[in-house]
Amino acid sequence: MAIKRSLPTRNADSAVATNPSRTGAYLEAYTLPLGAGNWAFADEGSYFHASNATVGTGVAGHAAPVVADTSTKPLLHLYNGGVKSVVLDYLQLQVTAAGTAGTITYAVVYIDNAGATARTSGGTAVTPVNCNSASTDTSAATLFFGPVVAAFTSGRKVAQAMAREVIPVVQDTFTLKFGAGAAAPVSGITTAGTATNHLTLQMAPVVVGAGGNVGITLIRASQSAAASYQFSLGYWER
Repeated sequence: MAIKRSLPTRNADSAVATNPSRTGAYLEAYTLPLGAGNWAFADEGSYFHASNATVGTGVAGHAAPVVADTSTKPLLHLYNGGVKSVVLDYLQLQVTAAGTAGTITYAVVYIDNAGATARTSGGTAVTPVNCNSASTDTSAATLFFGPVVAAFTSGRKVAQAMAREVIPVVQDTFTLKFGAGAAAPVSGITTAGTATNHLTLQMAPVVVGAGGNVGITLIRASQSAAASYQFSLGYWER
């Protein structure tokens, strides 16, 4: 059976018999999902999770990330060294140390497909785990979290969002949800206050092709000391 990832020519709806018996406009098979969410990726051994090593202990990021650092100083960097695509699901960041000074916090996402890792130094290596206990498949991704230094080749900014209007508060959480659009909830309180804030940021879908990189950066103008974070990253490989 031939495998074609690119969309074929669009076909008009018709009664002509095909195999499979029912297809979409691009000849994709119609199927009935047995449930909702991403459990099917986990069931086939394609869903992976990564986090900091010790619960309750954050990892420090860059000391003073500013606008000019959006592609060169990611907080999280992932390189796809396999043959499948890595599809980001979510990234949750919990503030364990807020750092000092600074104003608005932005989250920015860059990708490229350089064929080699864009990371040049820094960060803590993290090994993703398979979310299916019966699966022995391992992730093809190489992941670093913390003060990573990177050099993207023809990098593309594919997502950006404001996370906080003031210095973050310890226990704040920023959840970057990729590809969910307006389906995910957002914060119920102002991002300018000093109360603990739990915010969901709507981000574009992000697919990291074979040989590709993704860097996720938090920047805060005038920041003068590193913030620290616990993190939880979910993605699948297809």
